[in-house]
Amino acid sequence: MIQKLLRAIDAVCLWAAYVACFLLVLMAILGMIEIASRGLFNHSIPIAFEFSRYMLAMTMFLGSSWALRDGGHIRVTLLFEVLKPKSRRIVDFVATTFALGVSLYLSRAIIVFTATTYERGSRSFYPSETPLAWPQTALAIGIALISLALLARLIRIVINEPTESSKAGAGLEETSL
Repeated sequence: MIQKLLRAIDAVCLWAAYVACFLLVLMAILGMIEIASRGLFNHSIPIAFEFSRYMLAMTMFLGSSWALRDGGHIRVTLLFEVLKPKSRRIVDFVATTFALGVSLYLSRAIIVFTATTYERGSRSFYPSETPLAWPQTALAIGIALISLALLARLIRIVINEPTESSKAGAGLEETSL
């Protein structure tokens, strides 16, 4: 049962990373079109700057949960290098629990903020008047996925499973709590 849950969380985070990659490609295409439009026609595309900003934030948040599982987040391992394996796991458990608490708080806050934006019908001040709830929803999903990824990491620490799929976390899985 736990393994199915962990695989499901990993799969959802991977799909979010695919969406992040797609948005990154769209952002690059939009940027190239904007450059070509300015260079060739001396005309700027009104949505280029606005939508690029939304896509950048979405890319960051949607890709973060997968990066956590893959060992792609930056972390200082100086303390881990001097600790024994059991102590490493305890420190990792405490740090992950703290990060999960912060992430859950942020998830709740952005979900409430997004719901308020939906209720008020807030729109961007740019000419497109984009409903702000649309990009905020993607951010809320991204932060919620980070919470899920941290929960999966915490479970993996407790059941003594590798927390990262790459070699970045090697050495942290040597003993159980």
